[in-house]
Amino acid sequence: MSLDEKADAFIAESKRIAKVIGAAEKIYIFTHIDADGISSGSIAFETARRLSIPAEIKFLKKLDDEATKLIREKRDGLVWMNDLGSGYVSRFQDMEMVIADHHQPEPVSPISGSSGQASLAESSIHHLNAHLFGIEGSTEICSSTTSYFISRAVSKNNVDLSPIALVGAVGDLQDSRHGRLTGMNRIVLEDAVNSGLVTVVRDGRFYGKETRGLTKLLEYSVDPPIPGISSEPGAAERLLQSLRINYRNGGREMTWYEIGIEERRKVMSFIVERLIAEKVPAEDINSVIGETYIINGNEGAAAGMPRDVKEFATLLNACGRYEHYETGMGICLGDREHSVSDALKLLEGHRRNVASTIRLVKGEGLSPMRKIQYFHVRDRAPDSIVGTIAGILMKSSETDSSRVIVGFAYSEGKVKVSARGNPDLVAAGLNLSDAMRRAAESVGGIGGGHSIAAGATIESGSEEAFLNALDEAVAGQLSNGHAG
Repeated sequence: MSLDEKADAFIAESKRIAKVIGAAEKIYIFTHIDADGISSGSIAFETARRLSIPAEIKFLKKLDDEATKLIREKRDGLVWMNDLGSGYVSRFQDMEMVIADHHQPEPVSPISGSSGQASLAESSIHHLNAHLFGIEGSTEICSSTTSYFISRAVSKNNVDLSPIALVGAVGDLQDSRHGRLTGMNRIVLEDAVNSGLVTVVRDGRFYGKETRGLTKLLEYSVDPPIPGISSEPGAAERLLQSLRINYRNGGREMTWYEIGIEERRKVMSFIVERLIAEKVPAEDINSVIGETYIINGNEGAAAGMPRDVKEFATLLNACGRYEHYETGMGICLGDREHSVSDALKLLEGHRRNVASTIRLVKGEGLSPMRKIQYFHVRDRAPDSIVGTIAGILMKSSETDSSRVIVGFAYSEGKVKVSARGNPDLVAAGLNLSDAMRRAAESVGGIGGGHSIAAGATIESGSEEAFLNALDEAVAGQLSNGHAG
């Protein structure tokens, strides 16, 4: 089946599910807390509002027993799950429910099947997940773009929600592998561009292009890192001076967007040449320069309101990681004057936490096993940033890229686990979603996610047993994939 045929089947299913949404008398929305989850939940909430259907929204860190109980109590309306649910469908098989997710589905569930379509139609769970249609859920579609397809099927007028869907996709790093959005995400991008809502430009793909002074932008760039510049105090200033770039205006340091196009090109040429000299893979260079998505109409909307989709996603992630979920949804749905200022404060604190935690982990070092390496911050950093730290370290030249990185942190009496791989490991057979699920369940926990990135929640004290099970599972996958 071609991508077009898969897309057609997926869109047809979204239209069927849109009818289920439209017929609901009340909708309970449950969604994850990251940028993708907040975007997805916002789209679902606004879709219900435009239909004049009473809706409630609840943000969930994880789908544990407590969350499952809460969801199962909602019997007087339709439950709409976003960015979670696929991994544990069997917990809800007797409920009327919509799941808009992109994580790998539960291996054995009442709705999975080779064709997908027939079994979906027979179930009380209306499950829209790209994996059921042979579409890659970690790179070609996210939860917010999945929810967008449902919303667009409800009404063509909902095309104005496409920029929010793109924020979720970029926040989930779905544009990182190729330096651009692909697959089903591309259809959403086309909607946004054709409607005049978003402009695509080729540019540096850094965080902080609208909010950071130029030297800090380059110095603090850890995802992607710039060899010889990132985390090197004074190096960015020396670079700009050598390139004869004036980056100050009346004593104030200008941002990336405030300097001229030619000046930006000089910086990008230097960075690309440095990356090539360092023999950085082309795929990683794509994470430095590629497509940038600019939301039209955000100018002057509120002080600090980002136009750059990546900046927008960063704000949402900060809101989610520090439990200000409604602030993030407010930014998505237009309540920006108050929400943006609150989010910017959260973002500044988030950046400090990430920087200090990176220093902490690097100072202590990673503990290696056969096919994984791990760190444990315990209660010394927010559990919500452990995945971010693991992802940054996975891209660092200072770590062993042949081993999966696993991070632990204490979380509400339990332990949160985040694991990150890379495309080479996935090509060699790595499936972190399956490995994390099996390892977590072996110690009484829960886990799942994507082949390249996954998470789990386990009991405190079970870390060693979990690590042994995970190392064995990953080693088995890479062995079966004939990895070295």
